[in-house]
Order: sequence, then structure tokens, then C-alpha cells
Amino acid sequence: RISTRKGTAIFLEDLLNHAIEMAKKIIEAKNPDLEDSDTVARQVGIGAVIFNDLMNDRVKNVDFDWDRALDFEGDSGPYVQYCGVRCASLARKYGRDISKTFRAELNSQEESELIRILLNYEDVLASAYANFKPHVLAGYLLDVCHRFNQFYNKCRIVGESDELTASRMTLVEQTRRVIEAGLKILSIELPKAM
Repeated sequence: RISTRKGTAIFLEDLLNHAIEMAKKIIEAKNPDLEDSDTVARQVGIGAVIFNDLMNDRVKNVDFDWDRALDFEGDSGPYVQYCGVRCASLARKYGRDISKTFRAELNSQEESELIRILLNYEDVLASAYANFKPHVLAGYLLDVCHRFNQFYNKCRIVGESDELTASRMTLVEQTRRVIEAGLKILSIELPKAM
């Protein structure tokens, strides 16, 4: 555990290399057949360090915890990256062009909440930029991922009527776009697979 408050420090290069090594071990355990796992480990490891740093308000002391920073299921960079990868995977499995407009009404609570939070992207981005607070954007991306996972777990995305499936895929694609754009602003790459 690294803590600015305790005065323990580590060189950035060592921190990034260790994060990449740890990410590689996690990826090998979760997906041993993943193509180009070295590239993905680099994207995830470096993304984890960047996201962990930027999700904290710059006026607070930072406690760096490896387990938390590299947690694929918690409030972390890998969690956000994985959510974006899941969206892209759904689009590939769908195999059709995804419309930019909704063909059917989406009115479940999970759909409505995801749409509402996606519509806030420009405002969140403007606020984070105007106030020099990247943690606002990082926190927003975590919220998007939480809402997407609620939608993903409650709503059948593929296998409904053509119109409903197409509309839900539009929502999936818009989620992926927001995640990818937000991560890019934070200088974090979205892997193609994880």
C-alpha cells in the first residue's frame, strides 16, 4: 500500500511496470486464450494507475491499494474498461448496423436511468473541465457503468422484437461511445477485448 500521507513513495516507472505485471496475471487467470494479452495488460495496468489517481479529488491525500486499483468488478479503471469492452462485444455479436435513433420505446427503469445519465455527459465534461476536476468525469464513468450493468442484468438485449432489440443495441452503443470518449479524455485506452 502506497500512501502520500505516510510519506511512502515509489517511482512512476516502477509503479506502471508492476501494474502491468499484475494486470497480466489477472488477465491470464480470467481469459488465458486472450489474443494480444501483453497489449491488453499494458492498457489495463496503466489505465488502472491513471484512473485510480484521477478518481480522487486533487486536494485529498491518496492511498493507493493494488487490489482496489486492479479490481475488475469494483470502482476502478479496469471495471470501466471492462464495461466498454462488454458493450463492444455485444455489438459484434449483434452483427448488424446499429441505429443512432431508437426504434421502440424504452421505458423500463433501468433503461430510463441509463439514458438519463448518458444525456448528462456533456454537462459533466464541461463541469470537470471548467473546474479542473478530472475526478468528476471519473466518478461519472463509474456511474455510467453501474447503470449499464443494472440495465444489462435486468433487460434482455438480444432476442426481443427486432425494434426493441435494435433500440437496446442503440443504448449499448451509446454507452460504449461515452465510456470510450470519457476514458480517452482521461488518457486511458479502451482495449478491444479483456
